[in-house]
Formats: sequence, structure tokens, C-alpha cells
Amino acid sequence: MDTPSDGWEALGPHPIRFDPPDIVLCRPTGVVTVDDVRAGIAYMEKASRQIGRGVYYIADLTRLTRYAPSVAVQGFKGFRAGTLRASAMFGADLYQRAVAGMILRATRLLGLEIGRIPVESFPDEASARAWIDELRRKG
Repeated sequence: MDTPSDGWEALGPHPIRFDPPDIVLCRPTGVVTVDDVRAGIAYMEKASRQIGRGVYYIADLTRLTRYAPSVAVQGFKGFRAGTLRASAMFGADLYQRAVAGMILRATRLLGLEIGRIPVESFPDEASARAWIDELRRKG
């Protein structure tokens, strides 16, 4: 993908960028809606197509206030297999981690494709990137 590593784009109020070779970094800001999730998935699908393989997603949740309730059921329905290899989040408070965990459980219970990817929470970006590096090494 041609986006430079310092080139932030906007998905509504949420800054997002592609970090070569295969990371999509997003900083959700305020409320995350179903439309925001769909726009993020479209961004990851485009990046995945351009690099010819799935991407890793890192979310900096330090500016997130909440997820809209419909995100769990509606936001991930059209997700395509192979787009995303794993997702790491950091900066989340206890409430955000709990809600993210509930959303993940809902996607798995509903049999949605996105529920099959590894998702982990970390205290900081360096830890999230180290986990992704380890996943790359494991292949």
C-alpha cells in the first residue's frame, strides 16, 4: 500500500494509517458507530488487497469513549476472511476491555468470520507491536 507510515487519514473522527509492511493503526476517538466499523473494515480490505495478504490491526483506545450498542451485531457482518490476521488494542480502560470482550464473544457466538481472528489487549503500543512481530515469526 502506498500510504506513507506518517500519513494519517480520517475515518470520520477516527485517524487511521497504514504502517508498512502490513499494519493498520487506528485511533478511535469518541463514539465508534456501525458506520465507523464498516469504514475501518473497508480500509483494511483495501490495504489487504494492495499488499496481497491480510493485515494486522492495532487500535489505540486512549481516546475512545464508547462503542454504539449495534456495533457487535451489525458492524462485522460483511467481514471477509483473509482481510485481517490479528487485532491488538492498547490504552483501553477496564470498561473498554470488557465491552470489547463482549463484542468479540458475540461475533464468535454468531459465527461471524471476524470472531476467528486472534485479539489481544496490551498496556502500550510497543507491546502490541511485539505481539504482532511474534505472530509474524510463527507464520
